[in-house]
Amino acid sequence: MYRILLVDDEKLELEAIAQYVRWEDMGIAVADTAKNGREALQKMSLCKPDIILTDVRMPVMDGLEFARKAKQLDKHVKIVFLSGHDEFQYIKAALSVEAVGYLLKPVDHEELAAVMQRVIRKCEEDKQLLGSAEGLKERLVRSLAFETDLDSRREWVRKIERLPRPLPLSGHYKVAYASIRTSSPGARSAELFADVQRSLERRGEHHYAWYLDEERFCAIYYTQPAAESDVPDEAESFWRALSGEFQVRGAALSVGLSAEGRLLVDLHDRFEEARFAHGSRFYDGCSAVHAYAPFKSPAAPTVDPAAAAAGIGLAISHARLDDIDRQVAGFLAPYAANRTPRETIVSDTAHLLSDLERQYAPLLEAIEGARERQEANWKLMMEPDSLAELRAHLCAWCRAIAGMIEAREQDKHLPIVQRVMETIDARYSQPLTVEQLAAEVYLSPNYIRTLFKEKSGETILEYLTKVRIRRAAELLKDRSLRVHEISKAVGYENVSYFCALFQKHRGVTPNDYRKKLL
Repeated sequence: MYRILLVDDEKLELEAIAQYVRWEDMGIAVADTAKNGREALQKMSLCKPDIILTDVRMPVMDGLEFARKAKQLDKHVKIVFLSGHDEFQYIKAALSVEAVGYLLKPVDHEELAAVMQRVIRKCEEDKQLLGSAEGLKERLVRSLAFETDLDSRREWVRKIERLPRPLPLSGHYKVAYASIRTSSPGARSAELFADVQRSLERRGEHHYAWYLDEERFCAIYYTQPAAESDVPDEAESFWRALSGEFQVRGAALSVGLSAEGRLLVDLHDRFEEARFAHGSRFYDGCSAVHAYAPFKSPAAPTVDPAAAAAGIGLAISHARLDDIDRQVAGFLAPYAANRTPRETIVSDTAHLLSDLERQYAPLLEAIEGARERQEANWKLMMEPDSLAELRAHLCAWCRAIAGMIEAREQDKHLPIVQRVMETIDARYSQPLTVEQLAAEVYLSPNYIRTLFKEKSGETILEYLTKVRIRRAAELLKDRSLRVHEISKAVGYENVSYFCALFQKHRGVTPNDYRKKLL
């Protein structure tokens, strides 16, 4: 079993996760718990967890600082964050410490199980890699790609040089930073990545690919000098062809391609170029291959999600749909001009949505199913493939709330109909008339007839009869009551008329109902 360390400053939540989640069914044992990051660091050396599930906001030492230090103690430990809606600004930071995933509070047990299944797969993959020379090679190449210090990079290169199958220290190459998304149930990312490795091996022994996470990987593709190659851009042609093959199998391969490198020690620079190129698909569309092009970013824009939420909220409240679209476009425009990283935009969008959701919380709670529908849209906006897609989802989310407000304004008469229903529910045993009910709400009988039918879908008499028959069926369960007594109790003096109505609605007479159904 894999061992998990649980960290949360909320005692009740910590106990609930530790005691009521069926960890054993997932192949996990709770190694220990801690109430903050500092305490968790102290316990790590004792319980040696494979997985850490930690809250983001905690006193003494928060989850992000703890995660960074935990990775320093054990770089292989898998970290999953717990976060509230208003904490999505931490997503970017979570990615920087290589978090495997994050969960929203309150924790949904199915989502928790799905995340842990992914974590365990990652643990198993790492375990296999650690025991092999190829595993060592992957760790060294990965370290070199992420290393910013030149002297440290030279040391990583020396270690790679001593491997049984080292990478060339020099040569023409391009780095690919790629992601795989599957839409077909039969297309699995792990199998597709294995196909990438096989395709590279067929092209030559030095080409090399390594995992970043479940959906992303990197690769070094060695090319011939342009003068010696028959293909204008050999690396780009290879990735475009592979992307076409994957598309047939129900998978989308998106690749960012670096400028040409010459020395292995410069792998980090080419890696960053490839990552930047891959990120440009967020702005330039989801074509298969994005070649690196230098981009001089203007001064970083100052975007205030709270101020944007106020402007968008005003447009929502007045149901001005065109204004909603303009406000959303204005909120996202500075990011597009600056080509801001996707994670930052998602984080700021989460801020914006949190403010809007708090503003319209009463409305979302009052309308059945509204919050669930908006939560589904939340998730779409947290994983957009492009800025255009994010803008479309955000506009749709805001327009949906505006529609709810407009519908509520159009249904100002619903409380009147509700009051008539409540009067009938309370006084069904009395000889009620439409005139009496109209007087209760200070409207004319004809108007209340029309309004009730329009809003409820049935006439006042039909509703009254339904209430009386339902109550009669309940009273028939009491065998001490006679049918004529029940008839009077629900407002019918004429027993024959009552029996006819009951049979019409229930398909049997009151006596038969009592005999056959009770």
